Amino acid sequence: MVCEVQYGGRITDALDRELMNCYTALWINEAIFQPNYNFMASVTEFIYQIPDAQEHPKYMEYINEMPGTDNPPIFGLHPNADLTFSLKDSIGMINTMLDTQPKDAGGGGGLSREDTVKEKIEKELLPQLPPDINPLDTIEKLRSLKGPKGLGESGKYDLIPLNIFLSQELQRFQMVLGIVRGTMISMMEAIDGNISMTPEIVDSINQVYDFRVPRKWQYDPTGAEISWLTVSLAGWIKGLLDRYHQLNGWISKERPPSFWLTGFFNPQGFLTSMKQEVTRQRKAQNWSLDEVVYTSEVLKDVIQGDDGRIEGKTINAPNEGVYIHGLYLEGSGWNRAEKRLEDSNPKELYYQFPILHVSAVSTAIPTGGAPGAGQAARQRAIDAEKALYSCPVYKYPMRNDRYLIFRTGIKAEQQGAP
Repeated sequence: MVCEVQYGGRITDALDRELMNCYTALWINEAIFQPNYNFMASVTEFIYQIPDAQEHPKYMEYINEMPGTDNPPIFGLHPNADLTFSLKDSIGMINTMLDTQPKDAGGGGGLSREDTVKEKIEKELLPQLPPDINPLDTIEKLRSLKGPKGLGESGKYDLIPLNIFLSQELQRFQMVLGIVRGTMISMMEAIDGNISMTPEIVDSINQVYDFRVPRKWQYDPTGAEISWLTVSLAGWIKGLLDRYHQLNGWISKERPPSFWLTGFFNPQGFLTSMKQEVTRQRKAQNWSLDEVVYTSEVLKDVIQGDDGRIEGKTINAPNEGVYIHGLYLEGSGWNRAEKRLEDSNPKELYYQFPILHVSAVSTAIPTGGAPGAGQAARQRAIDAEKALYSCPVYKYPMRNDRYLIFRTGIKAEQQGAP
């Protein structure tokens, strides 16, 4: 009641409410009513407890003795949380400094700000951009793509869900690529005096000069996201090239054995298309799409890197579902031998996650089985789910509903643990 009503009523984000539930389960329980109960006494120097007093001054005296800064362990967090906070604070300070610095300073070699940006675009940025995607060539290549085993042959791409998804991703990529190329050309022409220097072009020049991403590349005029969010310009351009590599390799060659999930514009749509394919593959078992849910399994193999490049890796695609890679664990370590979560090592904030096999399973009660077989199978699935940590998978390292892709069950306890 305290969590859901007193505090939860003021929290609108579902994931924030889930976090709040964890905190209240840690802090508000029957044990706090025991005499001399200490909160997290084994990991903190200061003794956090409820004062055994009834006078207001006694409580104020105890509060004044508390440390000015609480350590992360008192909240059940890893000491690395303090490092994460410091890094976030430093990045915010640097961005503020960039926003407030004078805009009329010259670049290196005596060049003006505008000339520096023009040279950077001509020699570095424009030559890196991939060629435009021809929609007619795309259709022809899609017709030659095959579907998964037992679902469809080439020539019928409009009947294969993941091929339709690929077509949509290519369209969105070309839209972003056209905006990027057009913005670069406009900046150079405005610097040369061939077109008017609009406020939008001025902002883009300032952002490129500061090695940041022009807003037009990430958001449309309404403020809606149209591409991927990256702080640095170099990281954003690398993301552009990596996404082109994955999409172009898929359409030009064949369906890759493993996918860079967060490299898609619509990763939720990718998994939905996969679920549709598995459902159609199970047509003989009368699977229904509205009764199918995700199922996942963590493999031992790790693909280094957070992009779509898997050349030189020997990976056999699964018969059902997909392999995904390029994921990272934040706030936890990974025990590769036992395939489970464990505490992070000091000062290691991220761990590269192994390949994840994501597929689908039907929750429908089977027909023609023994009485109660369906209910027993469903109960076994519920018990298995309770034994795992429901780990959220995000498109970006931002904990909110907007970027939540799906949740996967991961083992979090040691072997033989109760």
